[in-house]
Amino acid sequence: MSRAVVWTLYAALVLVWSSTWVVIALGLEDVAPFFGAGIRFTLAGAGVLAAAVALKRSLRTDVLLAGLIGVLPFATSYGLIYWAEQYVTSGLAAVLFGVLPLYVALLAALFLPAEPLRPRLLVGVGIALGGLVLAFNESLDLGSGEHTALAALAIVLSPLASAIGNVATKKRIAGLDPLVMNGWAMLTGGLLLLAVSAPTEDWGATTWSLNSIGSILYLAAFGTGFTFVTLTVLLRELPAVTTSFISMIIPFGALVLGALFRDEPVTAIAVFGAMLVVAGIVVAQFPFGRMR
Repeated sequence: MSRAVVWTLYAALVLVWSSTWVVIALGLEDVAPFFGAGIRFTLAGAGVLAAAVALKRSLRTDVLLAGLIGVLPFATSYGLIYWAEQYVTSGLAAVLFGVLPLYVALLAALFLPAEPLRPRLLVGVGIALGGLVLAFNESLDLGSGEHTALAALAIVLSPLASAIGNVATKKRIAGLDPLVMNGWAMLTGGLLLLAVSAPTEDWGATTWSLNSIGSILYLAAFGTGFTFVTLTVLLRELPAVTTSFISMIIPFGALVLGALFRDEPVTAIAVFGAMLVVAGIVVAQFPFGRMR
């Protein structure tokens, strides 16, 4: 795959994932968190597998990898994110999720010999974490309800499940059909979320409004089907840590969209925290040695 196509897909992921944070928040106004997340991933999985059948692809895949992706990135990470966005603004939730590259870098150093832990990467991630600390404190100030601190902590911890999934995908994706593998993983994650939702949430209280239906459909088709299949393709072409830095870029778009569509405040501290995150990316990824 050409570099131009790879970086075009990378940019598309940044754009779509920037929008998903505010769309999740909009959907939560009418749908319980685990129920909404469960429907999203179940629909996405069924749709992706239907597309694979239409393309006459075999539905056989790596069951272990698909199960791991379904349980960790899809069910665990997104279950925590959906629950937490009830108490933390969507823009700041995106900033807090930016801790993902730290988890990926540490796990990649342990399990991916081609991606050793370099000092420059640690310095860059350290700078970015400074921005995340600012964003965490800002989340406590701008959050709502008694669970704000717990919600902010849940978002900071949720990328660990995604990081495990990214590294596992990098190790085992060779030779697999990304469409089929992700389809089964999405379906697994969606059904698990619905299983958690059934005894804990009142499905009858759901308001099937234009916001709730549109949110679920957009997140299923674009925020899940397109993004995660594309991410799997990129993991074949780029280092796992490089793909994880997407989570450090999207906060800017998420902050702007949250302000536009939900009147969420964009404070100077939140913007400065996001800028520190980007500075960390530059330090960690820019080839200063080649310039010299």
